[in-house]
Amino acid sequence: MAMIVANNMQSGFGCEAKLIGADQQTSLLLGLETFNGYREGNGPLAAIIDAMEISDQEFVAFAPNDTPFFTASNFGALLVEMEDPNVDVAVAVDETDPTRAHWLLSVWRKSHCLQKILAEYDRGERSIHGAVKELSIASVACGATAVRNINAVTDLPDRGTI
Repeated sequence: MAMIVANNMQSGFGCEAKLIGADQQTSLLLGLETFNGYREGNGPLAAIIDAMEISDQEFVAFAPNDTPFFTASNFGALLVEMEDPNVDVAVAVDETDPTRAHWLLSVWRKSHCLQKILAEYDRGERSIHGAVKELSIASVACGATAVRNINAVTDLPDRGTI
């Protein structure tokens, strides 16, 4: 599934996807570069901060490897929101429940976000939703299937293959 997600990201953004926290065997198997940041193992907010610190890009996108139905066009919709210079982060929300943000299906403007979320992290905040209170957030409604995590074969809509 990680390769499907990486391919969707690469198609949506036109650049290389990288793994966060993967072991060397997984990285070699998938043919994708991986990195382990300073805060490795300290949760999703820590991973976002590490990726922003390591990246030399202004926009940093995230997707968990268990969201294979989040398509290139879904990633593209997030990126379109970032055309507004006032948007700090674009996040996918379930169109059936727009209050449910999927923070790991997102694009972040590094120059606006990194120092703010790092300050929150250094103050002890560990939740993403707690660290983004001072950011300008664009919500992008996506179908329930697109944002769904697939953790077992029984999670697949047709109980078949992806």
